Amino acid sequence: MNITLDYLTGNRKWLVRDFTVWGDPGTFDAAIIATEDFGVRNVVFLRELLGGRAQVVEYADLIDHRGNPLPDTIANPTVIIIPKNGAVAYLAGSPGNMSFAIAKVPGGSIEPVADLIIMEMR
Repeated sequence: MNITLDYLTGNRKWLVRDFTVWGDPGTFDAAIIATEDFGVRNVVFLRELLGGRAQVVEYADLIDHRGNPLPDTIANPTVIIIPKNGAVAYLAGSPGNMSFAIAKVPGGSIEPVADLIIMEMR
């Protein structure tokens, strides 16, 4: 087969229409290291979202424009936001294999509504 054609047609794509964004940009994804010394010494690594209301979207919770659910995990995902009502939204951090965080720009009078294009980049 043609390697270029395989590459161009090999990634999966989904279109999610009319997605409402309500997440706050004030959330902070913090990496925390905790230690304890009660006879046994432990070191624990944590990731926590601190601050405002975080909108973490799992791919398994989304439905594409054809009515099909997205898979639970997507390898090397890219999320493209297409605004529909003039309000601005953006990705808060990099999308993960199971979810992504999205937020609206502060001070807007309306919640952003957008179409999302989610692509698996191999």
